[in-house]
Amino acid sequence: MITSILRNTWPLFLGMAFLMLGNGLQGTLVSWRATYEGFTPSITGWIMMGYYAGFLAGSFYTPRLIAEVGYIRVFAELASMASTAVLMHILFINELAWFAMRVLTGFCFAGAYVIVESWLNAASSNRTRGQMLSLYMIISWTGLAAGQWLLKLSHPSGFSLFLLSSILLSLALVPILIKRIDTPEVESHDRISVRVLLKEAPAGVFTIFVSAIAHGAILAMGAVYAVKAGMTVTQTALFISSFIALGALGQWPLGWLSDQIDRRLVLLGASIAGALLCTLMLQLDAGRGAFQVAFAALGAFSLPLYSIAVAQTNDRLDPEQMTGASSSIILVLGVGSILGPILAGYLLDTRGPEGYLIHLALTHALLAAGLVYFIARRDAVPDEEQTSFQTVPLRSSGVVMEAVALEAEESLESDDSSSDSKDHPEPG
Repeated sequence: MITSILRNTWPLFLGMAFLMLGNGLQGTLVSWRATYEGFTPSITGWIMMGYYAGFLAGSFYTPRLIAEVGYIRVFAELASMASTAVLMHILFINELAWFAMRVLTGFCFAGAYVIVESWLNAASSNRTRGQMLSLYMIISWTGLAAGQWLLKLSHPSGFSLFLLSSILLSLALVPILIKRIDTPEVESHDRISVRVLLKEAPAGVFTIFVSAIAHGAILAMGAVYAVKAGMTVTQTALFISSFIALGALGQWPLGWLSDQIDRRLVLLGASIAGALLCTLMLQLDAGRGAFQVAFAALGAFSLPLYSIAVAQTNDRLDPEQMTGASSSIILVLGVGSILGPILAGYLLDTRGPEGYLIHLALTHALLAAGLVYFIARRDAVPDEEQTSFQTVPLRSSGVVMEAVALEAEESLESDDSSSDSKDHPEPG
């Protein structure tokens, strides 16, 4: 099955791998370098949140660009601009310039994801969509984690790593442009508003929002914390990459468990574990073995929160609502991700390195408290109305969300048909 999928889509996956390597390197590199250049954590938080603001804008505006000039041209333009934006960081050491470049980078990456994910979604059938999503998730997380280790190829205080990130983004164009790929039609769906989403699935929306605050702080400001805590470049790469790697691996056991019991209980347990791990790390020496293990374990419990929350949200929606809810889910995720670096930067400024861990501990504790409230007020989703869990990369567009929604719809229809066959067995 995987071989047949790769036969026609390998250029997309290879291009995506280059994009994620460049993105993983660039995000950590810029925040590390901002600290090295003397920007305060608060200023760095605003700079780093620019990526999420641009990403949010790109997620909604790119489909209009595609409708006007087509997939191939838009992808080439976005990849070229993203590659150029990286280099601008070493030409202009200035807060406003760096903020503008992060906004542009986020916009370009969001657009690139929309295009690649649209191609992949169009290339998959009902039979292969689940495998396609899993393979996409593996490549996304692997590229993001591996990008951290590119920091070791040259010291971040120089300009070589900025050049490397630019090269990787440029290379993403090559496999996609050398092979003819049928471009899908641009589709539009009736949108389900955030207000309606909150009414139908408050626990899921709340989890998406609060977990995005935590994950935005970790992925955007982790390198700032590492420098302030005295970590070496190697320790910094291990610090962030282990969080991502264990977070990717944690999707499967927690996702499977959430299919067996009330998903909100899994979310509650994971958020409590996250708060306790952050509290434990306050007592440990940053960068040391026990600290690194605790932070990796935090990834295993914290990163799956988003995927499980998306499944919980879909559980509460009618099948025809799921696809229309994808853009509102991206909006909630984007706003939370914007707040994360700003809050983390403020606490790093006022409380030092421990303020970063306090921020993560309080965020996970707030999530746990909110989930207790929602569990007490509303019954669990009946088993027959529960959709199947699907992993969702954090840095993905609404297209993947729509694919996940389609998978959820099909899982419900499959369950309905199998229950009907049991209720009405064929004679014989």
